[in-house]
Amino acid sequence: MTRQFTRTPEDFTCLVCGAAVRGDGYTNHCPHCLWSRHVDVAPGDRAAGCGGLMRPVAVEARAHDMVLTHACESCGHRRRNRTAPADGEAALLRVAAEAADAAVAGGIAHANAAGTRARRRRR
Repeated sequence: MTRQFTRTPEDFTCLVCGAAVRGDGYTNHCPHCLWSRHVDVAPGDRAAGCGGLMRPVAVEARAHDMVLTHACESCGHRRRNRTAPADGEAALLRVAAEAADAAVAGGIAHANAAGTRARRRRR
């Protein structure tokens, strides 16, 4: 089975921030808050039955573009998507900062749990 992109230009109103978004066939998230919806199985096919909101959870910089990762709030599905020139820089920086904070907090929590286990063994 071959996955083939289906370009589907659609305008939509963001369910999170209420912004009116003009779709160009490649638009898959709100450029203002960066949230998306879980509507595709393969990009553009609109075949997903979930329809859940997809939270922007990470941003990564590549050589010539940036990639945004979404996680579905309903089913946990994750998808990576290229950012668009219209995406708000402040929103991208906010997602990157939140992801970094979560990684540091997770590392600290992991280190604290490991330290607690080590102290218990020493007694």
